[in-house]
Amino acid sequence: MNERPGETNDVAPASRTMLLAMRVWFGRTIARKLLLAFFFVFLITYLATALVVLSAVRTAVTKAELDTLAQLAHLKLNNLDIRFELLATDLRAWSKLDVMNDLASGDVDKRVERALQGMKNDYTLKGDLYAFDALGHLLASTKPQQGTITLPAIWRPHNQLSFVDKHANPFSGEDIVALSAPVTSGFSSSFQLGTLVLVYPWSEVKNALTDNSILLRRQTVPVLLESTLANVTAADLPTVLADQTGWVQIGNQSYLVNNARGNNGLISNWQVEVLRKPESLYRTLNSVALQLAALCLILALPLTLSIRWLARRLTAPLRDLTQFVAGITKTGDLSKRLALRSHDEIGTLASAFNHMAARLESASVERERFVHELEVFAEELEDKVRDRTQKLTASNAELTQALNNLKSAQSQLIHQEKMASLGQLVAGVAHELNNPIGFIYANFPHLEEYAHTLLNLLDELRNQPMPEDAKAHMDARMAEADLEFLRKDLLKIIRSGQSGATRVKEIISSLRSFSRLDEAVVKAVRLEDGLDDTLALLHHHYKNHLTIVKDYQLNVPVLCRPGQLNQVFMNIIYNAIQATPNKGTITVSTHLRGDWAVVTITDTGRGIPPEVLGRIFDPFFTTKQVGEGTGLGLSISYGIVEQHGGRIMVASEPGHGTTFTIYLPLPQNTPDATS
Repeated sequence: MNERPGETNDVAPASRTMLLAMRVWFGRTIARKLLLAFFFVFLITYLATALVVLSAVRTAVTKAELDTLAQLAHLKLNNLDIRFELLATDLRAWSKLDVMNDLASGDVDKRVERALQGMKNDYTLKGDLYAFDALGHLLASTKPQQGTITLPAIWRPHNQLSFVDKHANPFSGEDIVALSAPVTSGFSSSFQLGTLVLVYPWSEVKNALTDNSILLRRQTVPVLLESTLANVTAADLPTVLADQTGWVQIGNQSYLVNNARGNNGLISNWQVEVLRKPESLYRTLNSVALQLAALCLILALPLTLSIRWLARRLTAPLRDLTQFVAGITKTGDLSKRLALRSHDEIGTLASAFNHMAARLESASVERERFVHELEVFAEELEDKVRDRTQKLTASNAELTQALNNLKSAQSQLIHQEKMASLGQLVAGVAHELNNPIGFIYANFPHLEEYAHTLLNLLDELRNQPMPEDAKAHMDARMAEADLEFLRKDLLKIIRSGQSGATRVKEIISSLRSFSRLDEAVVKAVRLEDGLDDTLALLHHHYKNHLTIVKDYQLNVPVLCRPGQLNQVFMNIIYNAIQATPNKGTITVSTHLRGDWAVVTITDTGRGIPPEVLGRIFDPFFTTKQVGEGTGLGLSISYGIVEQHGGRIMVASEPGHGTTFTIYLPLPQNTPDATS
């Protein structure tokens, strides 16, 4: 809804102003209050009476409407019953005709077929007739059929006339009602010559339900056979409608419903329900309501005038008293007295007021004297309080300034002490680890070279001429040792160890940078390579109980400091592994979002509580047990991402996992390497 600025604020104050004005107007005099009170008593009483009358009228009209619906339902059901009983009587008579004896001979001369056609024309039947022999083969019908047709099981009469309600015609597929009667011989009623079937179109049944709000149901199995409700499907109808009378809700429309059930005869299993929209009921109720409203207006006018006259007569003495009090209030002359004109409650009130005025007159003199003394005392007290307040304000300002200076100095000392201790600790650890890892890192190229040399020598040895038994023995030993597997796996182990040594060296370099504020080399690399190396180093931590899902969609180089970013990946993925239980999943994905390269690491672990989530990037803050963590991993990671001009975000739901999202600028947005 589009509103002009200030539109709502203009309407609401206007309504409140009008209500306030009406309240003030009625509250000015007792006569108006009495008028309003008597009017509301009349209105409430009249409304209660009107509601009772409307309820009685509604009940009577509803009952009359329900009786009408019941009569209409019985009429529709009786019409259908009479129609099918007439058809059943005709079918019984036709089954006993002499011509039906030709069914025993197969109706070779087509007498039965001509007889069926004549009966359909003479009786103007809406449906068709079918004659079957004793074996169930169709011999004659009023509707030509192709091929060999047998008597459907649903049409079998079971030794007497049978009625089959709504079903699909086995020959044409249209909805029909069927009457079937056995054809017996003239010399023995127990000898059945065949079956005579009358098919009645269901459309004729529907035409008999001429009202546009009639439902036809089957009683034993609650199935809707036909509905003439407009724009209403069977799914919209309540399943218990067949057991209801009165009001019922179908979709968004209310209906009055009554029904009629078949008791005897062919359609004893049918029930007709007639529904009617309550427009006529509403018209009657609206007419009664308008008449009651008109009567209320007619009675309200003389009643209001009578109450107004009575209120004025009752409040005239009070009005005189009010004017006298207003005069005293305006002039301040307490020596005046009110003349007594009656001895009722108003006269008693006037006498009490005169006595009160006399006491107020004497008290006024005393009050003026005390007021003068209090004014002198108040002036002296104000001077003393003013001086004291100025002194306290000055002292408070001095104390506040001293406290602020003390807090500032304390914060600076604590911060300097923490940073100095942290720098010494990190520098010492990095220095102690740098030399050993340097040896390891320097030896790996030689180890890889020696491995290649040994493997090449071994291949040359295998190719040298030697006795067959020695060669067979050597081949067996090599097969037993799985030389090809050792060749591949040895090189993988060397490369993995070399990668791990490189990572350790880079981590040590990062620690030294953390303590000396040095910077690593900036170059363009694929973030996916660093993620794969990190997962390879951590493989032994998750290989038996976690599933790693990779979704790499970035695949473009990013200008960054690879060693530092690998440290970030290591910290976050290792934390995800520790937080994820058995059979969990860790998803690592990369993609492009605008001018940013985005890395997302999601786990299905225990999550981070909301009260802890805001502190996870603080230095030395950790939720792990003593000895399991220092609380520096995420803090260092946060600083590394910020140094790259990016940002790191975290979202977590306890019990459902955690997601870390790292945003890194693409080369055109990355800060200079020397920055």
